[in-house]
Amino acid sequence: MRLRIAARVRRGAGLLMIGGWESFQGSGGSYSGTVIQEVLPVRISPTDDRVNYSFPCLVHKPEEHPILADLPFGRPPCIGGYNRVEAKADARVLLEAVRFRTRAEGSSCSFAEEGRDVLLVVGAGAEGRTAVFTSDAAPHWVGGFVDWGDRQHLTV
Repeated sequence: MRLRIAARVRRGAGLLMIGGWESFQGSGGSYSGTVIQEVLPVRISPTDDRVNYSFPCLVHKPEEHPILADLPFGRPPCIGGYNRVEAKADARVLLEAVRFRTRAEGSSCSFAEEGRDVLLVVGAGAEGRTAVFTSDAAPHWVGGFVDWGDRQHLTV
């Protein structure tokens, strides 16, 4: 199946891979060193790549792209985890997860940036377009990202 997917991407099909507990190289992904990794815009770790944070990671947009048009980055969302991958040289990093160290003393708190990892990366796999979103699509990691935006425009 992996060979067929990679062949289709090389002939022009698109591929979006979304992260999660059993994606990329987590507890069940095992995509490092495969033909799927060859067509993706990222390098996947050969070891467990899951990053789970007890404090929110801020979603940061390092560059403009049509995919992100009209999203309210004046008030960026936070996530609680993702799969740590590395963008390939010819890929474009559209979103990053910014990690923070926190410190509480008395009634005050402080935050200091600890590091950044790629979160949304786009690239080209031969003729096809590829992208990865390294957090998940369920509340476990993605948290407030699913509720992000102007609530008054939502209907129930």
